[in-house]
Amino acid sequence: MVAVDGDATAVGTTWTDITVVPGVRPRMRTTESTCPLRWVEIGSFGPFRAELTLAFEPAPGGSTVTADFAVQGAGVGRFVTRGSGPAIAADLRRAAANLRPA
Repeated sequence: MVAVDGDATAVGTTWTDITVVPGVRPRMRTTESTCPLRWVEIGSFGPFRAELTLAFEPAPGGSTVTADFAVQGAGVGRFVTRGSGPAIAADLRRAAANLRPA
């Protein structure tokens, strides 16, 4: 199922991400949303551009999510990508906690 206009997950939705890294607030946009299988977003912050793809698979009690991301920019994108893993994982854990039913 593809999200439709008006859905918070629809393609074209934009937001400013509040990351776990102080002061890093990238501007984000959904570029693909195929519920419940795939979500792709792009973002920019200063000279950097990033793409994050989330693939969802059913699992006992919920879903398993695989994240693939890459950062480009300022000639150091590859190094930023490698070093961003822990921050990306922390952001995804925080998002997952916010999605769990109370």
